[in-house]
Amino acid sequence: MRRLMFMRSKHSIKPSILLFVTAFSLMVGLICLVNSGYAERESIVPGRVLIKLKPGTPETLLSSVLSSPEVKVIGEIEKLNVKILAVPPGEEEAWIKRLEAEPFIEYAEYDRRVKALFTPNDYYWDFQWNMVKIKAHKAWDVTTGSPDVIIAIIDTGVDLDHPEFLGKIVPGKNFITPALPPDDDHGHGTHVAGIAAALGNNGQGVAGVAWGAKIMPLKVLDAEGNGKDSDVAAAIIYAVEHNAKVLNMSLGGYGSTQTLADAVAYAYNKGCLLVAATGNDGKNEVMYPAAYPEVIAVAATNRYNGVTWYSNYGPEVEVAAPGGGGSNWIISTYRGGGYAYSSGTSMATPHVAGLGALIWSMRPDLSNVQVRNLITSSAMDLSPAGWDEYSGYGLIDVTSSLPPTLEVRPLGITVLVDENGHFYPDNREKLRISNSAYRPLQWKAGISSPSPWLEFSPDSGITYHGVDSLMSITFTLPSTYGLYTVDMIITGTAPEVPDITETIEFKLVYVDKVYPVFLPIVTSQGSNPF
Repeated sequence: MRRLMFMRSKHSIKPSILLFVTAFSLMVGLICLVNSGYAERESIVPGRVLIKLKPGTPETLLSSVLSSPEVKVIGEIEKLNVKILAVPPGEEEAWIKRLEAEPFIEYAEYDRRVKALFTPNDYYWDFQWNMVKIKAHKAWDVTTGSPDVIIAIIDTGVDLDHPEFLGKIVPGKNFITPALPPDDDHGHGTHVAGIAAALGNNGQGVAGVAWGAKIMPLKVLDAEGNGKDSDVAAAIIYAVEHNAKVLNMSLGGYGSTQTLADAVAYAYNKGCLLVAATGNDGKNEVMYPAAYPEVIAVAATNRYNGVTWYSNYGPEVEVAAPGGGGSNWIISTYRGGGYAYSSGTSMATPHVAGLGALIWSMRPDLSNVQVRNLITSSAMDLSPAGWDEYSGYGLIDVTSSLPPTLEVRPLGITVLVDENGHFYPDNREKLRISNSAYRPLQWKAGISSPSPWLEFSPDSGITYHGVDSLMSITFTLPSTYGLYTVDMIITGTAPEVPDITETIEFKLVYVDKVYPVFLPIVTSQGSNPF
């Protein structure tokens, strides 16, 4: 049997030993000031303009100005008399100038992004440059992971008593000494697990990529960091049979065994996402299991988005993630309840595993192929342009990888109307259509059968994180008494993911009279509750 080794550099030290402040850090601060104009442009929501109509302006007047089919009203803020317009992206300024020239428009302006100013309060967060590089901190405004998603850490074990894993560990197995728990007698597996899923925002230590996900510790490497293909294969099967969705393998060896290949294929065909390290020898040869086609092979980058000198490369490399190097290593959890700095493709790999867990936390309906495509298609391209054997498709981008969602509120509306045309509570309602992810979602609405008593507008639009769509619903008086019902189906579409649908039920009850009913409130003491 072939021996395996973990993918970590030769040095690991406690965080108290190594704190660096470099001249480059000061240069970055100066560059940020110079690029303030870029930040200003980034704050503009593309394809949207806000206008405020002067009091008494009829809707027909606005319609006459919006003659272009590419420009339409997609929402409003009624209390402010503000309309939200969709315009062709890149033409916002031109439309603002045109609209400002109209006498019935009080103002026209850009729509701008806002965000929750959320940063984890973990003690060492300021040293987690790796999370900022992959934009994990922005993604945490959308999701921090679900406990329904399990990440198997196939490694030296995990510190089962570490405070960063409190309530997060599901039963695992020790394949080195089966009679013992899968505790970490080395430190490597604990470091890897922390990058993937250490508790976040808990006031101590570090934050993992998917801090809401669960961890399954599977010990296949001994106290020296060595192991065998057979144990790795057995651990893969165990992970699949015990409902792990993401398998992290920060280990490898040169050359393949059919046993390991079969185990990898089994897990892949069962719908798991497999992630492994390319190797730390700087060679033009990707180690196994990363070299298998079913596995995402992860290269390592440094703080400046360069591929590290030690990262193995080759045609199998799919994406890159921070592995650290030079004076900027990766801080994470360590055995004994502590924390340590380390570097290597071992450290890069769990960033990708955590990302897979975040994607499945949002869309458990996705296949492993779809999750993989989201990760690769969203990667930030590094030099040279396009795919290359050093960084694959590029540095992972957690925020851009998250799949779009479709949320519609309310999911049903019921209205009463009498013969005098009085609607209860009202004949005008609103539907809010939202998408919590940063990836845009195109939506389109249709009804299950012709319903002349129901009008709605708009019937399509685009929504993404922080930018909702509003649909106006209008009930009209039917010709005869009765109960009228119809379903509206809203379908969301986006590249690389299946369509999403939501069904909203509308009911209109047409009667000759609506009688008010008064229900008195009586307390046990007979006192006035108000």
